[in-house]
Amino acid sequence: MFCPKCRAEYRAGFVICAHCRKKLVRRLPPLETEPAPEYVAFYPLLATYNPGDIALIKSLLDGEGIVYFFQGEHFTYMRPLADPARLMVRTDQLPAAADILKDLDLSYVAINLEKHPPQPVDKRSKKRKDRPK
Repeated sequence: MFCPKCRAEYRAGFVICAHCRKKLVRRLPPLETEPAPEYVAFYPLLATYNPGDIALIKSLLDGEGIVYFFQGEHFTYMRPLADPARLMVRTDQLPAAADILKDLDLSYVAINLEKHPPQPVDKRSKKRKDRPK
């Protein structure tokens, strides 16, 4: 005998679950399976060092229902001006987010990643390839 709610097993002779007070059944119904999580791609739209810019961008994107996150947002407090916080937006919402932020006048430390894409790093030497040796 089984409880259909908490799925506890009981010996023969019991008719009600001691925890849930539900009537016991002979066989458990199959578990409802959740759908597998889908992969969602994000793309960097811009980067900034300024926490004020981050707060303003969050308020604009939250109001429009855009799915985003700031990569490295909290790391900027440990190493200010070393690595900017990058705005990562779902690729299917990228045009809408770019349209919302196109007229935004950010602080002097914001970086438009379309005009200045991130440079590849040589993993062996950990230096940017565009820097002279």
